[in-house]
Amino acid sequence: MLLSKHGEATTLWHVAKVRDVVKRPLITVDGNASVTEAAKIMADHRISGVVVTERGEPKGLITERDLVTKVLAAGRNPDKTKAGEVMSSPLITVDIESTLLEAVDLMNRKKVRRLIVTENDVVVGLFTIRDVISLSRVCSYCGKPIKPRLPSQPASEADVVVECGCGAVYMMECAKTVVYCIFCSGKLVAEVYYPAPEDTFSG
Repeated sequence: MLLSKHGEATTLWHVAKVRDVVKRPLITVDGNASVTEAAKIMADHRISGVVVTERGEPKGLITERDLVTKVLAAGRNPDKTKAGEVMSSPLITVDIESTLLEAVDLMNRKKVRRLIVTENDVVVGLFTIRDVISLSRVCSYCGKPIKPRLPSQPASEADVVVECGCGAVYMMECAKTVVYCIFCSGKLVAEVYYPAPEDTFSG
């Protein structure tokens, strides 16, 4: 927790902005493209949603949920169904300078998991609930919260972490202690750190 200049309690959600986590560039698909093409774009970029455009202008959003509920469950042929026919519209936007707290509040009020990010009224990227979750990480060994590295902050203000190929993250000191990932047994560091006796439970 941080303190503002007025002495008020402040959290990461008040300080970090959408700018710090927005996904760029914006991945799009033409509204006349088939749902199959849209699905391939999502798979290629490993994303769960893609912006649908008409004449180059963003008009809607098609997500994995749309593919399941509006196409597969409805018995529609994905090769013959156009992305524009099943997209969610209108787009819900958030300004790139908004705080994460403002963005999450908007998501809750609109009951959505994705927001289109604008800068000077121009669409520049996508903000998702996964971006929020990615900032709420804990060390897989000690369980302590990990302070995220935001582009707007100096590296010295973020925790030094080691990320395993399986996705688990560790504080650097914890990684040196366990050496191998507790989930996949992958090697984390070359240097082994043995804690002093007074730092152990038995010390």
